Amino acid sequence: MTDPALSERGLTTSAPPSWSGLEPVRELLERAAGQYPKHPALRFCGRLTTYSEWNAKVEEAAGVLRRMGAGPGVQLALLLPTCPAIPTYIFAAFSVGASVVALDPEAPEGELDACVRAAGVTILISCDVAAFQTKALNLTQRTGIPTLMLVAYAAMLPAASAARLLSLGRTLARPTPAAGPRVLFERTLLRDKATEAVVQSGPTPRAALPSDTAFIVWVNERGVGRPIELSHASLARNLAQLCAALPKFRQGGERVLAALPWWHPLAFMLVGVAMIDGAGIAMLPELSVGALSAALKRTTPTVIMVSPPFLAGLLEQPDLDPSALTALTLTITLGGPISAPLQEAFAARARGALIESYALAIAPHVVALTQPGDANPSAALQPLAGTRFSVRDFADPTRDVPAGERGELFVAGPQMGAPGRGAEFQRTGDLALMDALGRVILIDRIEDLIVAAGYLIYPRRIEAALAGHPGVAEAAVIGIPDARRGNAPKAFIVLKRGMAITERDLRLHLASRISKIEMPADIDFCTSLPRDPFGFVCKAALRSQEAARAASGPV
Repeated sequence: MTDPALSERGLTTSAPPSWSGLEPVRELLERAAGQYPKHPALRFCGRLTTYSEWNAKVEEAAGVLRRMGAGPGVQLALLLPTCPAIPTYIFAAFSVGASVVALDPEAPEGELDACVRAAGVTILISCDVAAFQTKALNLTQRTGIPTLMLVAYAAMLPAASAARLLSLGRTLARPTPAAGPRVLFERTLLRDKATEAVVQSGPTPRAALPSDTAFIVWVNERGVGRPIELSHASLARNLAQLCAALPKFRQGGERVLAALPWWHPLAFMLVGVAMIDGAGIAMLPELSVGALSAALKRTTPTVIMVSPPFLAGLLEQPDLDPSALTALTLTITLGGPISAPLQEAFAARARGALIESYALAIAPHVVALTQPGDANPSAALQPLAGTRFSVRDFADPTRDVPAGERGELFVAGPQMGAPGRGAEFQRTGDLALMDALGRVILIDRIEDLIVAAGYLIYPRRIEAALAGHPGVAEAAVIGIPDARRGNAPKAFIVLKRGMAITERDLRLHLASRISKIEMPADIDFCTSLPRDPFGFVCKAALRSQEAARAASGPV
């Protein structure tokens, strides 16, 4: 089926794959540089980098890594603000066979420490911006990472912006303690080309093999954090699946605005789809609604890659210029579900197709997309090629439930791991049902469900009812211990600016929309809610906050 909005630019949802799944992902940029050498590849803070220039920078960065001894078996971590150094050093690591440990720069210290220790990080790459340099030094001292390398942030900016940044003194090198890590500077290693290895450890650096680990990602499942490895083979297979399922990009003709956490492998794969066809890709200097709105005006993209919360924030901007959306023909979301109100707001203010991607919360793989033209695309997820869904009974996870019944979603597919393991079904932690066409409808996260007095309560149902109040900007619901019900819902509310609403107002609003058993036992009014890297409310953080409050006793 072809969507009319896609046909305008010759796109079709049945386009042949443009990435085989057998090609090493490290060659993605090399191929683009060969086909589109003079095309703009990256736009960052007004500075344009062509594909040939970017490929040359990756080759230089690979030399920097070799001079530090990076190669097969070496885990290096990136702790950087959004900037071209992130994708550059990811490709450079792949060029020398090292693995990239994906670090969320906004993660709490405990999570960062656990991740680098579990992954065995020996090289940390950060930048000379004072805040990041300090954070990186503290991380190395807490965890014993032996080598810290700093890139020059100003070198990635246009000349005028770089001069202004340097004049403010925000990128000065801070003194390092004598007992701290070995601190190296990219600019020094770029000059020192006579020695290909400052420290030689392990085999001679070589390009990554399909079986090598590409990314190591820290994930939290039911409150327990653990590292997940993603091989180059599974990365390439997932990229091929996405190329086959997504509308075909015009070769060298797309302007992509990638409002994504670039350090995350899921974002890397979506950006990779754009690179295959020589798209010009705009990076945001920070992941925020304000930066997204400003970039939209400057770049007038034809494609936006964004998470639902940031897309919702963009569409709510009262000063959003409709002309900035006139060139838009495709929007791809990542990181979580699109709500029905967001789908309606998008249809009212923007044009083009809206496609939701579904990735596992427990592993960095995209397994399904919605299809343009579906009656309700936000609810109907279709598996990628070779991917299989199974909705199983809670009590007996070996038994599939009939179509239309709720159960836990299991997934199997070639992107799920090493050959052989991809045939195994893996649990997702998502509550779902499957329709008669084999499409999946997500209902809620299993770890978020609340059992109160024997009844199963779905937090998203309560959140939707709260969001229907005209004064509520955001709502999140978690379960808390309750003396009478065993567990009970608790709501966290962020009000719209200038609104004054009481708890009684909200309870009156909810009374006709949810049952008594679903009524929150407590309602907290907050100025903000904790977020995950894609902008969704982090309920694990809310649960930890409530547990700490309960442990401290009454105030």
